[in-house]
Amino acid sequence: MDESGYAPGVSMTLGARALLSCLLLGAVLACGGGGGGSGSGGGGIARASQTPSDADLRAARAELEAGAVGLLLMLDAADAEARRAAAAGVDPAREPDVLYIATPEPVVEKMLELAEVDGSDVVYDLGCGDGRIVIEAAKRFGARGWGFDIDPVRVAEARANAEAAGVSQLVTIEQRDIFTLDLSPASVVTLYLLPELNVRLIPQLQELAPGSRIVSHDFDMQGVTPLEHVTLRAGDRPAPHQVYLWQTPFEVAN
Repeated sequence: MDESGYAPGVSMTLGARALLSCLLLGAVLACGGGGGGSGSGGGGIARASQTPSDADLRAARAELEAGAVGLLLMLDAADAEARRAAAAGVDPAREPDVLYIATPEPVVEKMLELAEVDGSDVVYDLGCGDGRIVIEAAKRFGARGWGFDIDPVRVAEARANAEAAGVSQLVTIEQRDIFTLDLSPASVVTLYLLPELNVRLIPQLQELAPGSRIVSHDFDMQGVTPLEHVTLRAGDRPAPHQVYLWQTPFEVAN
């Protein structure tokens, strides 16, 4: 803890929040104008084609204010989640192991299709980002989903997305270190990590019940032969996306 009373990671989030508040306030005030409207000022000649009307300025200000409120509420939620996680023993200074890149929706669909997810499944997404995989599993199949991420901002975003999608009763998002999790309650585990992190998870994945499915976007698991491997194109990325499927129990090659 530092002198602010918060753990270091939380203080950094609060600092970012304060800076964002100042920037957004400045933008809102700028859009509010000085009350000069769209007329000329200081002897200049008004040019209607370039000067926004009072109505345009009010609309822009309202849009900025709404965006500011949404962003600040999300950061408040992230602050609260970071404090809860710190109290639960999650290291607030723990950095994410990978850079967050969202899985395109067609790849999400393919992952869930390969895993043959249905309403009886419990889906764990390790490094859930904005929560899209467990949210889609809940929306499409009625599956229960648990998303885990080390980043409190992502946790807050994923919870907000689950609420907006109307599946918060099926989806739980927690700030956790995925390498400390008991994965045994899951019947499906989804991954978008790195090859060495997939390998690091092998001992935990071996605790899954027989018949559980593991699906990874882009990266395989060295020493474990996949049951299926498909390639598809999605979005603007030149390289195709890879999806790997394993099923428990599996053997690890020496």
